[in-house]
Amino acid sequence: MNDDNAITILSNSIRKDNLNDITPLIMMLIRKYKKLNEQSLTRQRRLATVGINYLYILRKYFKNSDKIAFKILAWLENLTADPELCLLKELTLYFHLIYTNNSQALEIKKLLKQSNYKKISDNLPD
Repeated sequence: MNDDNAITILSNSIRKDNLNDITPLIMMLIRKYKKLNEQSLTRQRRLATVGINYLYILRKYFKNSDKIAFKILAWLENLTADPELCLLKELTLYFHLIYTNNSQALEIKKLLKQSNYKKISDNLPD
């Protein structure tokens, strides 16, 4: 959990078929790095990518997992407001709105597409 490369590997390993196995690791990250904004920007980016990838798989395949989703979203909302983390903060907002106000989430999806993040916006779950 202290090794940035291990965090990156975890982020890239999140799949539908191993979500149950990875969930305890994600919860360990949340406990260890409770306040994301106290970490370096590089570590915040890596940790937030883990959270976003997890939320993506969770929403795409397990739509009724709100409890876990909101725990991860609350953690990701601690990201520093820095231009380097802008896209991750925008994706965090998108996933929050997916669970609370789907019409606003669709607006973010449109904005990402207009900003030439078409590959991202086309792959985001509704």
